[in-house]
Amino acid sequence: MIRLFLFFVLLGVSGLSHAMPPTGHSAYRAPGASYRAYIANVPLVGPHYTTPVGAAVQWGKPLPSATTWESYSAVVERFKKVRDYRWMTIREQPGFLRRISWIYPDDGCFARAGLAILNFAHWAVDLPKKVFVFGDLLVQTPNSPSGEVGWWYHVAPIVEVNQQKYVLDPAMDPYQPMKLEDWVGAMGNPADMRVAICASGTYTPDDDCAQDSDGVEALAVSDQPYYLRAERSRILELHRNANEELGDNPPWN
Repeated sequence: MIRLFLFFVLLGVSGLSHAMPPTGHSAYRAPGASYRAYIANVPLVGPHYTTPVGAAVQWGKPLPSATTWESYSAVVERFKKVRDYRWMTIREQPGFLRRISWIYPDDGCFARAGLAILNFAHWAVDLPKKVFVFGDLLVQTPNSPSGEVGWWYHVAPIVEVNQQKYVLDPAMDPYQPMKLEDWVGAMGNPADMRVAICASGTYTPDDDCAQDSDGVEALAVSDQPYYLRAERSRILELHRNANEELGDNPPWN
């Protein structure tokens, strides 16, 4: 009951409308920059914990298990539900409900993943874990003027069915869950990447990889408004209809 109260306070009274641009979490990688320049500033361990950076292993080495869901059909159903659910507002459009900022791929993966966990908690679903990948990541996307975006890390919810891991990441593939190997391969050469599977509450690369979610995800709630505004601006920049895409006719319809 307390958790649900906090959930509605954060989403209602705060309105997701007064946050300043987030700092310290950005996954953005400048063109030509190496991820190593970014990762060098992230600790391998915290005071009493291991970070995702410290837990990450070279792709191809064994990874911990992810949260097990009962069937692939359940994965698809929940993927579509978290992709399409509209419940947030921003100050500029108080009556216009918004989804998680899937259409702004440049940055904010940590907030998108956190809000997905928040929704799954609200829906009483076994919470996915989170998968972090580190590298010179480059993804092709129709939601960028250049047709691609670069990250030094990326994070998304992950589950598994029959020992096959699936990543829930509509920012990369809005049509279906991605097999983990396909998700990693879509970002570049997997041989050059490091991957960690962490608990549901791990927010950024310098947090505790074993941190379970409390179901509130306050940091994601605070960070998301910045990316909701960036998402609208991006759609307009691409000369597309923002109200239509952010409303009842998203580009994956």
